[in-house]
Amino acid sequence: MTKISHLAASSSCPVSDALSIIRQTQVQLHALTDASATANVLTTRIELCDVLLGEISGIRSSLAKDLRRTREPQLALI
Repeated sequence: MTKISHLAASSSCPVSDALSIIRQTQVQLHALTDASATANVLTTRIELCDVLLGEISGIRSSLAKDLRRTREPQLALI
């Protein structure tokens, strides 16, 4: 299984990176759906869900920060 830490390709767009990680994590999670429910499989599923929640939270924070920046009054150039 691919380590989640190796999934993010460095690019200039954190949201794009997060979406890529989400897609790859979902693939791994779906691959475990057919596996028998052993303790290791359940632990891995929980870890993958934690990754998904973390990335979604990161996207939300990034978008909120961008929204605040766009709503700030622009300083007039002298």
